[in-house]
Amino acid sequence: MAMGQNKYTLLSERLKQQLNDLIWNADLPDLPPWRRALIRALQITYAVVRDLGEGQLSLRAMGLVYYTVIAFIPLLALTFSVLKGLGAHNAMEPALLNLLSPLGERSVELTRTIINFVENVRVDVLSIVSLAVLLYTVLNMMQKVEASFNFIWSVSKGRNFANRISEYLFAIIASPLLIFVSVGITSYINTNVFERYLQQLSFDGFILQILGFSTAFLVMSLAFAFAYSFIPNTRVHFKSAFIGGLMTTLIWKGMGQIFQSVFTNSSSNEVIYLAFFSIILVMIFMYLGWLVLLTGSCIAYYHQNPAKTRSGQRKSQLSIEEQEISILSVVYLIIEHFQHHEEPWSARELAARLRLNPLVIDDILALLCDIDFIRPTHEDPEKYLPSGAVEDCTVMAVREQIRHFTRDTSTPGSCASRRKVQRLLKEADALLQEQMGNVRFIDLDSDTHHPSAASTRKTAE
Repeated sequence: MAMGQNKYTLLSERLKQQLNDLIWNADLPDLPPWRRALIRALQITYAVVRDLGEGQLSLRAMGLVYYTVIAFIPLLALTFSVLKGLGAHNAMEPALLNLLSPLGERSVELTRTIINFVENVRVDVLSIVSLAVLLYTVLNMMQKVEASFNFIWSVSKGRNFANRISEYLFAIIASPLLIFVSVGITSYINTNVFERYLQQLSFDGFILQILGFSTAFLVMSLAFAFAYSFIPNTRVHFKSAFIGGLMTTLIWKGMGQIFQSVFTNSSSNEVIYLAFFSIILVMIFMYLGWLVLLTGSCIAYYHQNPAKTRSGQRKSQLSIEEQEISILSVVYLIIEHFQHHEEPWSARELAARLRLNPLVIDDILALLCDIDFIRPTHEDPEKYLPSGAVEDCTVMAVREQIRHFTRDTSTPGSCASRRKVQRLLKEADALLQEQMGNVRFIDLDSDTHHPSAASTRKTAE
């Protein structure tokens, strides 16, 4: 029994090692394009499955269901008003019907109920207070959506208030236009006019079906790509967003089929939930929908940031000393390249040079930007330059600046014990400042600035 278990353990470890070598230890630049693409797909799949297993995406999807329930009708009301102003409000029903198609027969009834309700909401006659509440509900939901996407993209800072209002309102206006265009394209493909035109080009019925499906698939993928590019408060490459959109559409279609067979068409579920079945069905559908959307954003994130597929969202637990050394090392490298007129460092290059988790580097760069020591360029990817003159920039000055910087505005309390420790550390810092206060970053390439051991001991005495 024990021997069999040991054999199973050894076999499992061997398979795990082989899989690890295949995914992570391959020299990608030397591989053929098809194999390189396959390994990158395996790496991204591994990273996404790992993130799903950690549960954060699931929790955020559950939270978004709550905000969706609250803001769904106000959002549809605003969308309907924009479409009505364009004379295209009839486009909402087929778009909503297509969205809710995994609900099966209930989708028709639910769509009709929602449309009738939304039609009765006249935005133009609402009071200022009612309109403000409606807009607040929608904007609050969009803020929560942005926060979830920012989490995936490791963005710690969301949009400021002014950008939030302007860009969210743009999204509210742009979304109905996308709905109108997508429904218009899909409707035209399904018309007899378009079908006859393709038949004149000798296209048979099967090719027509493939073309119609492909076009609808592409339009849906572009809609998801737009969301992945727009929502996170960071620069997202269109290629990565589009790949995320393609995969999201594929997963969405598959999820719809599975949802129909497991939930919608199962009579046993109706027995379990009885009168609440329709409500439960919609809630489960919302949850799965948000989970699919967040998963697609994960795919886009790891496609754009291949260095983070292995580490994911987890940060290395550095000691306080290592954090300080890492920050000062980043400062040194940025100044060094600037002084020698070399190409500025990107976050990815700094992470590779210092052998640190890219998420740690992102936090360091954000900190240095906050204290206005560095500034990002407008290149893609972003590179970093000093914000001011660096000739007289000393190591101790930067060290003191980062030590006293905090994003927390609260003030710690004071007591006798704290004051004693504080006084001791100030005395130690004063001694260190006396010995090393004039050492500049540009001096680190030579050893002439270091005080001798004898002088150090003399000063200490």
